[in-house]
Order: sequence, then C-alpha cells, then structure tokens
Amino acid sequence: MKCLAALAPLFLLLSTGTTADKEKKPLTAAEEFQRFQGTWQIEAWEEVGKTLPDADLKKRVVFFGGNIFVFRRDGKLYQAGAAQIDPAKSPRTINFTVKEGEGKDGAMLGIYSLEGDTLRICFDPLGQDRPEDFKPDAKSGFTLIALKKPKPPADEAIEIAGKYRSELIEATGKLVIAEAVVERRGDAFLVTYTAGEKLLFVGTALRKGDQLSMCWVSAGQAGVSVYKIEKGPKLVGEYTMLGGIGVTGKEVLTPWKKID
Repeated sequence: MKCLAALAPLFLLLSTGTTADKEKKPLTAAEEFQRFQGTWQIEAWEEVGKTLPDADLKKRVVFFGGNIFVFRRDGKLYQAGAAQIDPAKSPRTINFTVKEGEGKDGAMLGIYSLEGDTLRICFDPLGQDRPEDFKPDAKSGFTLIALKKPKPPADEAIEIAGKYRSELIEATGKLVIAEAVVERRGDAFLVTYTAGEKLLFVGTALRKGDQLSMCWVSAGQAGVSVYKIEKGPKLVGEYTMLGGIGVTGKEVLTPWKKID
C-alpha cells in the first residue's frame, strides 16, 4: 500500500497513551467520546417533570458518531448536530449545537454522567441555562434522559479498539511494518495507519461477529481488507486493491504495547 500524502479524518481522532498515564489524569474529550460511540437504547426520558411512557421511548433513538449526535423519533430525524464535552468539569458538561431538525441553529447546554454502559444527560432544550444536577424540577424546563448501551453479541466480546503493530506482506513479498489505531466511530470503526510522522492510509470498517471488513484509501488507491478477530486481540487478514487484478496480500495486527 502506498503512502497517503494527506487525508484528514472527519471526526476527532483517538488520543493514545499508556494505561498509567490515563490513571493519572482525566480522560481527554477525544478519549471520552470513544465511550459515547454507537446507538443507545433509551431507558427513561423526562421533559418538564413528566416521564414519557415506555411506548414512546421505543420510538426514540440516540446515536453518537465521532462528535456528531443524531436524535430520531419514529424512524425520522428529529435533531442532529455537533456535541462538545468537557470530562474534566464536575459535573461533566456537554453542549449540543443543532444543525438540523428541531431547534436548528440553536444550542443546548447540559451535563452528563457516563458510568459503565449507562449514560445520563440533563440539558436545557432552549439553551438558556445549564443544569447543576440530575434532579431537575418541572419549573426548570430541563430534559433528563437515561441511555443504555446494548450488550454486544457473544461473538463480539473481544474489544478491538486500540493501538496495533501492523505487519503487512505486499504482493512482492516485502514486509511493511506500521502503527495502526482502531477507533470506534458510531456503530463502525475508523482505522488509521502511520509510519513515524507519515500517514499511510485510512479505512472504515464494519464488524460482524469475529470478522472485521474494511475499505481503505491510500495515495489515490483504494482497497478492501478482511480480518479474523482472535484473542489478544489479534487481527489476521488479507487485502486486495479495488479494481486491481485480484492479487492479495496478508496482514497481521497485534497490540502495540506487547511489541515495542
């Protein structure tokens, strides 16, 4: 795969660091957003002191992809825009800038709590005030929602987000070693390859069970890679150029911390 001269990912990139570093300081916004990624089930929704019935909750979906949020109702877009968080604040803050749908061009100020697979957000839909806690009274006009991240299927229990060492064998037999970072991006994954300060290529991947399928671009070329996910985690795969003659190469991704 040839070097990609310049390609900037659309969303925030994952900040990488040692486990010890993360224990010493709060998560950065980019690291915290990794925990937001994907589609969330709504467990509770309270507006101006009124709790919505379960029947209404099932019609609503909250999605985060990068720093983009999407609220859907009855399968239709209700609101979408950008989210900004500050995990260092107490309570942690979140701001929604609405780009589409209800309240377009407005902003909503809020706070959030993210513990395990439960995300709680309390915000002012009118954008005038920021809640101080998660117990708003009816007069405040605040909205309080509780979201739950669905458990992954049994065959997707192996967590693959992280930093890897890529050992790739080109069709010529040449071994290419690079650093790869796999990030969650909504319900999919963003994969970025670098060698030193040089960006090699970027891919978008979908996971189904123990298989990860990726489409990537590099210096005007595109290709596909398919990996088998093993414990470690370890990704063992093959790749080929899009529109090429069909020749394939092999690649193995292993956790970077276990190599260098």
